[in-house]
Amino acid sequence: MSWLQDRKRSHSAKEVAKVIMPYITRRKGFLVFITIVSFFAAIIGLVSPLLVREVINTAIPENNLELVWIIGGSVLGVALFGGFLQYVSRFYAAKYAQEAIFDLRNDIYETLQQLSLEFYDEENTGQIMTRVTTDLNAIQSLISFTLRLIMNGAVFFIGSYIAMLVMSWRLGLILVALFPGFIWLVYWFSTRVRPLFYMARRQFGDVTSILQENVTGAHVVRGFAQEENEIAKFDESNIIYRDLRVKTQVYRAIYFSIMTLLIGIGSTLIIMVGGTQIVNYQLKIGDFIAFLSYLALLPGPTRQLTWLVGILQRALASGDRIIELITAKKEVQEDPNALIPPKFEGDITYKNVFFEYEKGRTILKNININIPKGQKIVILGGTGSGKSSFVNLLSRFYDPTEGLVMIDSQDVKHYKLKEMRKQIGLVLQETYLFNATIRENIAFGKPDANDDEIIMVSKIANIHDFISGLPNGYDTKVGDRGITLSGGQKQRLSIARTLLTDPSILVFDDSTASVDAETEAQIQEALDILSTGRTTIIISQRISSVHYVDRVLVFEDGEIIQDGKHKDLIKSQGLYQEIYHTLERSYGDIEKNTTKTDSELRGND
Repeated sequence: MSWLQDRKRSHSAKEVAKVIMPYITRRKGFLVFITIVSFFAAIIGLVSPLLVREVINTAIPENNLELVWIIGGSVLGVALFGGFLQYVSRFYAAKYAQEAIFDLRNDIYETLQQLSLEFYDEENTGQIMTRVTTDLNAIQSLISFTLRLIMNGAVFFIGSYIAMLVMSWRLGLILVALFPGFIWLVYWFSTRVRPLFYMARRQFGDVTSILQENVTGAHVVRGFAQEENEIAKFDESNIIYRDLRVKTQVYRAIYFSIMTLLIGIGSTLIIMVGGTQIVNYQLKIGDFIAFLSYLALLPGPTRQLTWLVGILQRALASGDRIIELITAKKEVQEDPNALIPPKFEGDITYKNVFFEYEKGRTILKNININIPKGQKIVILGGTGSGKSSFVNLLSRFYDPTEGLVMIDSQDVKHYKLKEMRKQIGLVLQETYLFNATIRENIAFGKPDANDDEIIMVSKIANIHDFISGLPNGYDTKVGDRGITLSGGQKQRLSIARTLLTDPSILVFDDSTASVDAETEAQIQEALDILSTGRTTIIISQRISSVHYVDRVLVFEDGEIIQDGKHKDLIKSQGLYQEIYHTLERSYGDIEKNTTKTDSELRGND
């Protein structure tokens, strides 16, 4: 289970506010302006019933037609001015929310760039994407609507009550008596919907993850004819999400029904008591009609406050998930006093290094080795023997559980991460290309590279002729994850991308596995030239690689069990000799079968 999914603790509203408030208060002038405009928009909305009261209580009994026209015009003026203030408050509140979320989204993205690879090993893409999109939208809604709803809802609600109490304190007390019911209802609704919103957000992340995996893995799904199983898996996850959302709507329906009932009870009592007061000449008709006007307007701000409760609960659930992301584990952290490394000479030392991905599951055991500057080595070993973990520690994708990894006699933890990694060129086993042009992919590590530099490294990687033959050449888009290219082509583009950065240390993680023998030979020849003066580490499963290096390291169960030159290791009994002869026989059988097949074909001809 992913680290984020496994979280059970909910953060309090105070903790969520502590994270969000700096983004809200960053533009205080904006905040004050929106508050003032929203306040006056709410106050203006309270004026119309008072004007109606004056028409009925004063203008009509006095047969004052001029006053009727004046008050009527005032009602129109109030409506126009109130509409203008509502427009201004809506526009600037939305703009303000977008600015705040812009900053928060940038900071979250920056956090994602700083998280260690362990986080991405454990977390699924859908959960991360949901936090950066859907959860941020919930926070945006909170920022955009909160001020306006508080002003329009709370101010109008309180102002209406004050006006009604002034006109008839007896009728006003009826509504005041209903307050405890309203307060209990809001509390009941809040405590039930927040957990549902949280679970729904998390489940939506699962739905998104399944969708993302099936879009990127469409070829695998089709190739294994698993469409029906994947549809069933998506349907199961989608049903859970649907049921959570339906349950939320059930609580909303109950909430609004009880709210309507409370308002109906209050309206009934007010009509009965108010009607009695009018008959007994204890209340003016104009006051009663104005009172009823305020009462008729109350469902509006009541609904607004209800929306605010819902928005707040969604935002708290989303804020909870955003905090989880921001506080996610950052195993690899840069020392505040880290140094900008000079140009590396390339001397590498592992001293008493142990490494575990999980506690109790040791991957590397007591690694002690020195790789002098300029030396070229190849690493051999079975699956899970620790080869890739060995080179991952060099770039500080992970930190050793114990011991030191040093470059030029300095612990790599003392170097600034970005500057250190720029001097270590990586060509990984799993090649990743961006949905951009070939030129942009090659220049990824050096965006300011000119065409001559890009073409030069492309020629070294033996990919220039292929690129030149494309209709758009270096401006050809490679598609999502390089889907339009073969494995060998993607690998050679990755090699060109690495060579362009001119690193002091080269690391090739089985990078020639996806190329044919002829292309491999051409790349090996180029690497011989390129690796001169550079420390080069090659992880490979091909025996041809050992003929181009100064030294061979053999890994087994996280330990280096053999270390030496090929000509020496091949003579001594051990795992290296077994691996070499096994692979040699395999290649020999392949060549024999290929020759036999060719002879048969010629005979048939």
